[in-house]
Amino acid sequence: MMLRIPRQEDTRFAYAIGRVRALENRLLDRQRVERLLDAETPSELLNLLQDTDYGRYIPELSSPSEFEKMLRAERKRVVELFEKLSPVKELTYEIRRPYDFHNIKVLLKAKITESNFDYALYDIGNIPIPELKRIFDSESYQKLPIDLQNTVETAIERFYISNKDPKILSETVDEAAARYLTLCDSSVFLKFYRKAEIDLINFKTLVRVKAFSHADISRVYFVEGGTISVGEYRRALSDSLESIPHRFFTTPYYKILEDGINFYKRTKSFSRLEKLFDDFLVEILRLTRYIDLGPEPLIAYLFAKFNEIKVLRMIFVGKLNRISKEKIKERLPNVF
Repeated sequence: MMLRIPRQEDTRFAYAIGRVRALENRLLDRQRVERLLDAETPSELLNLLQDTDYGRYIPELSSPSEFEKMLRAERKRVVELFEKLSPVKELTYEIRRPYDFHNIKVLLKAKITESNFDYALYDIGNIPIPELKRIFDSESYQKLPIDLQNTVETAIERFYISNKDPKILSETVDEAAARYLTLCDSSVFLKFYRKAEIDLINFKTLVRVKAFSHADISRVYFVEGGTISVGEYRRALSDSLESIPHRFFTTPYYKILEDGINFYKRTKSFSRLEKLFDDFLVEILRLTRYIDLGPEPLIAYLFAKFNEIKVLRMIFVGKLNRISKEKIKERLPNVF
């Protein structure tokens, strides 16, 4: 099935698109990724990044094992660049908002377990981390935006009702975050991309539940707001694993599901399916290459950088754990 993305012409993005087209030339290409995969050691891997956007952070690392500092710094830089280039402030708010939900989930878990998970917080949300921590320390949740306040209070209530099951915290926040993402209206393309992300989250849930037949189907949770109704996923719970792709034959996901499930049947690994899901999102981003007016290329560049950071994280983790190039590559998403 041919994929078409929604268009939103907006001359205000003309300057941003000019900048983005130049910045795209600095994104890692397939040849560079291959060279990174060929690195014998994590130190060599860092050296190969010296002349890229990541090179500016390398002198600050005491060892390759601190690579996450570099990746987080680059993520923050590109979000701030996005904010500078976007003429629509609501768009930046919506780009940052998922990190607000992520951060309240981390702080909820920290509070409930009396632990410190500061390392997992992202300083690129709309609410500064010090402010969020003060709110959680004092339990002054009314100082949060109303949707975040309701999410925190609902998560805490469900946590105690469920006999203190920590998974309930994550499920509640993720559910609220997904609802928010489908409501964003600053860009039709961003909304389209978010809906595809929700589709893929639901497919991951569906396939894993069917692969592990001992799972309690009554507790399976699907996220509302994608292009496919939650009811369709629930009906698919009665299908065999092999027949799932055929239920979704008329969607863009048919071939992905067929390939990924066949690979799982042969290897008992979801690596192929995970890769194909990531590649599908990259293909959506690539469809913006010939758009010359509108927010789409700017959004695509940001998510291409996020994908690139994910690729680098996987390579670093693989090299540090001495995983073979072939095994790393098996799961590695395509780059933009």
